[in-house]
Amino acid sequence: MLDNSPALAGFALNALLDSTASAVLVWRFSMERRDPVGAERLERRALYGVAFAMVLFAFYVGFQAVRGLVDGSHPEASVFGVIVSTASLIVLPWLGRLKLRLAARMASGALRGDAILTLASATLAATTLAALLVNSALAWWWADPVVAMLIATTLAIEGARVALRHRFG
Repeated sequence: MLDNSPALAGFALNALLDSTASAVLVWRFSMERRDPVGAERLERRALYGVAFAMVLFAFYVGFQAVRGLVDGSHPEASVFGVIVSTASLIVLPWLGRLKLRLAARMASGALRGDAILTLASATLAATTLAALLVNSALAWWWADPVVAMLIATTLAIEGARVALRHRFG
């Protein structure tokens, strides 16, 4: 299912990144009282790891999107993809705003970055849902790889931004 839809694969990989970043932040904040230096080191490593993964996933999704455009291949209708994207559109904006409020209260740049990643995931869910619906309803096979290119570009830009911001910030 994900092999046939580069947009859905890109959205899924971004959701995996978002979940992993959130889990690492929970670990980092629970560690802060015991070992503030270790917590800071963990946050720095996690940020670079997430940035690297974002760029790596961007290349994968971008490659699959170009391959889909060149081959003219297209995904089959995906009820699962529509359900997951719709559920994400309901949950992720709320979760992203909640994280932003908490980040402001805690003065946490890492949590703010994680909130932005969650809100970006909501946007990607919307574009993925649109591509799946347009492909299914209008047979615009190219909609899915075009949206996948958008997702790949977003992941690459965000990955580079995170790495550069924390390297020089």
